Amino acid sequence: MYLSRCTEYPWTHDVGTAIPEAVGGYRVRRTSDNTLIGEADTAEDAYALIAAHLPEDCGPAVDGSPDDL
Repeated sequence: MYLSRCTEYPWTHDVGTAIPEAVGGYRVRRTSDNTLIGEADTAEDAYALIAAHLPEDCGPAVDGSPDDL
């Protein structure tokens, strides 16, 4: 599941993404700068990592495009 700070295209890429691994678990990566945030055994832990590494000014998703942020 990819997350964005806005509801319309083009999506933002500065929020982490949980990528399932073939051997189990998840790799959490931020695609805007290809940073590996960490690895997690469960989806719950992966999304906790994402929440802990949200951009500083991040709030609820904006109803609009990145231009509306």
